[in-house]
Amino acid sequence: MAGPVLLTPAPGGLALRLAVIGSLLGLGLAGLVQLPLGPPLARLPASQPGAPSTAASRAASTAASAAPAAAPASADLGPLAADADLLANLDRQEALQEARQQATVFLRRFVGAAITRFLWGGLGGSLDGLGLEPPEDMAVNLTVPANLAGQAVQLELTPHQGQERYLARVVALGSVAHGVACRGGGPVGGFLFRGDRLLCPPGWQELSVQLPRR
Repeated sequence: MAGPVLLTPAPGGLALRLAVIGSLLGLGLAGLVQLPLGPPLARLPASQPGAPSTAASRAASTAASAAPAAAPASADLGPLAADADLLANLDRQEALQEARQQATVFLRRFVGAAITRFLWGGLGGSLDGLGLEPPEDMAVNLTVPANLAGQAVQLELTPHQGQERYLARVVALGSVAHGVACRGGGPVGGFLFRGDRLLCPPGWQELSVQLPRR
């Protein structure tokens, strides 16, 4: 009778079993101690493509911290200052036009009243005598030239704001009175005659006034 037969596993099969058992034990121990298993990219060395460079990261962080903060849009006052200057210039132009129009109307009345008064016997030496009320926002200076006493009367208007002034003169030559109204800002020179027309002093511009019939 033959004795029992002992089955001896092949050397290759035993090694495979031991490897499987070792792997299972390793996974079990990793789960018990909760070892972190990072992604493959986290274990790439710095020399491999795709791995972040420590020097590059530090340079990017330094550049970001050194970059100046962008100025807010509200800090740019250029357009606002330009708009303010434009509005101020428009206000000055409007005030100048209003003063010029008011002075032209008043000087027209003055020249007409002085010539009419001359036709009735004299030029008159006051605004009350001519029936005129001076503008409230202008300084008024009515004078009778000493060298033309009884023959000329002159009125100057100076607005409280602005540099432009207004001037009118009526001169009687014989039985005819001549008048002119002007605007300017320089010194008042002599009035000149050209033919039968009385002209403004040099540097002054004539205003349009309608003279009464003589």
